[in-house]
Parts: sequence; C-alpha cells; structure tokens
Amino acid sequence: MKKKLLIISASLLLIFAIGIGVYVHYHPTYFFYNDSFILGNTPENIIGRYGEFTIARKNASGEIVYGAYMIRDNTPELIMSYDNSLWYEVYFGNGTAYEVRLQEGRRGG
Repeated sequence: MKKKLLIISASLLLIFAIGIGVYVHYHPTYFFYNDSFILGNTPENIIGRYGEFTIARKNASGEIVYGAYMIRDNTPELIMSYDNSLWYEVYFGNGTAYEVRLQEGRRGG
C-alpha cells in the first residue's frame, strides 16, 4: 500500500513539474504573456489576444513598430528618485514581432 501511494505521489509530482516546465518555456519573459505566441506574430493578432498596447509607436506609414503593456505602475514614495514601473515591450519589424523584453521605468522621462 505504501509503495503504491509513493508511486502515485511521485507520478503526480512529475506531471506537475513537467506542466510548470512547459508553462515557463512558453512564458519566459513574464508569466502573463506567451512569448512564443507574440514573437513572429502581427500587432493585430497580439492586440486581439491581449488588448490594446498601453503605449504604441508607429512609423511614417502607420505600422506599429513598438508596443508596450504596463505590468506595474510606478508606486510613489515620499522621496523617490526613480521610476519603478514595469513594462512588457514588443518590438516589430516587417510587420511582425521580433523581440520582447521587460523594462523597468520608462525611457525618455
């Protein structure tokens, strides 16, 4: 009986660990955004899945070249010398996303 319980427990633990490993593989940058879905996809498909970008920049022809989702807003303190907001940034080229990364604070003030 103990051996059977041990085998079942070990099997469940293994399945759980594999599930976490697969999830982390597809969400390495931030747990909410699936990097494998975003990379190589169009801005329209990404917006369709995750909603409008908090910040989006377009080129002269109107294509989105940069989009960012705010993950954490700046938390004000009495004396704060930095912006600790957190952004999930997506960079586009030739109509598809080619890079994602996290950025703490906002660039350009």
